[in-house]
Amino acid sequence: MKLNAIPVLILLLIVTVAWVGFSIYFNSTELDIDPNATSYMQNINPVFDVRGLDDLMERSEENLPISPDEFLNAVNPTDSE
Repeated sequence: MKLNAIPVLILLLIVTVAWVGFSIYFNSTELDIDPNATSYMQNINPVFDVRGLDDLMERSEENLPISPDEFLNAVNPTDSE
């Protein structure tokens, strides 16, 4: 009867050693959250900045060889205003 228990005990020992080894490995490789993470977050401004978009539109019309309106009309001529 003792002869039948030896393979089971060896298998149990292997499983236990693997379990402990993986437990130590995964606990040592945990990802720590940066304690300053809240300082990186900021609230989104609920007011839409139309002036910034207007400035961007003016600069794109001055610097690009084709205006955005002309480009959009060339890409999709059925949506002309």
